[in-house]
Amino acid sequence: MPSATSKRIHDENDWICIGSTSNIRNINGEIDSTVSFQCVIDALPFNTVITWVYRPKVHKINGIKWLPLYANARRLTQNTQRFIVDYSGYNEYTKKYSSILTIHQLKSSDEGIYMCKSNQYQSIPSLFNLTISPSMKILPKDGIIELNHIQRSINLSCTVRELSMHTIDPLRIKWYHNNHEIPNSHLIENLSLHTNQATLILDIHHLSLNDSGLFKCVYDNGKASKDVRIFYTSSGK
Repeated sequence: MPSATSKRIHDENDWICIGSTSNIRNINGEIDSTVSFQCVIDALPFNTVITWVYRPKVHKINGIKWLPLYANARRLTQNTQRFIVDYSGYNEYTKKYSSILTIHQLKSSDEGIYMCKSNQYQSIPSLFNLTISPSMKILPKDGIIELNHIQRSINLSCTVRELSMHTIDPLRIKWYHNNHEIPNSHLIENLSLHTNQATLILDIHHLSLNDSGLFKCVYDNGKASKDVRIFYTSSGK
């Protein structure tokens, strides 16, 4: 069996978390983002059926139950339209079966254990433990921003959305510059009508070379964090 691996990649809109496992892996995804689980099974008979099932974190009244999701590419329930098998089949080159389950627009109710298994007795199930965390977005964008001498000011906004059952405390959102906390005098709070969302705006006036570096927004002591790096040039190009 392949060794267990896990990685996160970034596209234009969201973070996508991809896990690949031979036993069990802990995977974290942000609210409203997309997560994919890849299951790889050694060569088996061509009539092999790969099944995806799900055990929710919130236990049912009558005990914990596995809920069916897919058998190969066939959907087993109509209540999970956000759950899609992107690929399921046999690869002639690798001589292995592969199946990728993707969940779109993650919700807190998606937390739980996901299991990929085959109908062959010698196959070892693969399990994924999915947890959901608050979402965070930085505008203008997270990544790298280059400024020049013409620009006098910039606003960086950090928006955090908690799980639906949690009320967000805006005091738990903090901005840091090169690992130093930025005082409240430079910050503007913007609370949403929804109590589980808040935005903290960093207002930087009179830009200078001293403003270059890493700006990081941190929520609840690291429960969620993202950063943007600013390069300021004193003269135009």
